[in-house]
Amino acid sequence: MDFLFEYVSSTAFAVLGALILDRWLGEPQSWHPLIWFGRWANRCRKAWQLYPTAPKSLQRIHGVLAWAVAVLLIVMTLTVLLWLLPSWLEWLTGTVILYFTIGWQSLREHAIAIAKPLLTQDLANARDAVGRIVSRDTSELDETQIAKAGMESVLENGSDAIFAPIFWFLVLGPFGALLYRLANTLDAMWGYKTPELLHFGWCAARVDDVLNYIPARLTVLTYAVLGNTKRALYCAWYQGRGWKSPNAGPVMAAGAGALQVSLSGAASYFGEVQVRPTLGEGPEPKAQDLDQAVRLVDKGVYLWALLILLLM
Repeated sequence: MDFLFEYVSSTAFAVLGALILDRWLGEPQSWHPLIWFGRWANRCRKAWQLYPTAPKSLQRIHGVLAWAVAVLLIVMTLTVLLWLLPSWLEWLTGTVILYFTIGWQSLREHAIAIAKPLLTQDLANARDAVGRIVSRDTSELDETQIAKAGMESVLENGSDAIFAPIFWFLVLGPFGALLYRLANTLDAMWGYKTPELLHFGWCAARVDDVLNYIPARLTVLTYAVLGNTKRALYCAWYQGRGWKSPNAGPVMAAGAGALQVSLSGAASYFGEVQVRPTLGEGPEPKAQDLDQAVRLVDKGVYLWALLILLLM
């Protein structure tokens, strides 16, 4: 029982320590481990990816093998190294690993970089800023479309970049947080439905969907508790289920419902216009609403930290 108490306590303090480090230091730029992982992933893709004309099943098999080499080799190696560390380093190591897998401050900084020029009608810089965090075409977005894109990214990444890695850290420790972050990164690199990646990136996209399923639903509840609860739950259930992503849809719908704004609509991806169903209820967002989205995520982080302290 003493061992269990010590483990639970160290886990809770590791989460708090990682959040404090992230808020204080932000995300390292030139030397972040994910930059190195991205280079490693590109090498794995070059080594394993077949031409788009290859049989679909064979492309998927190569995608699975590339995913396993890219992710599991690193995760298993670091897990073995963690086991070899003395016990007094466990808390510090867990804190540092979780710090590198969350992006709370980075998300806030990206949102501010969009909101500031948008407030002064500097659409060129606002488009440039939002283009750094979304995959849609941003060159011709107007004020409302920029605000929508920014809010959608903030709400979705509240789950992907903050709550999901914390969840997997609580469940599986540093191994879980690291596995989630690398899998999520590969989905961002390989999970597009382009001719080159449709089948090769199938494994990366499906694994990310599985790992995000529970954290996304917990994020829905988080947004609902901290905003308009009734509308958030209604939008997540009735609107989110029809979204192209089984996890992003409910999360963004819940956030939009909680803040009582309408998101989504037509957007251009890789030169192709997609008409997406409406998420949320209320007026279309303006620059000021980006701050509301950031505050909603911030309050969610504080709520999770409090619950982790009280329950663990």
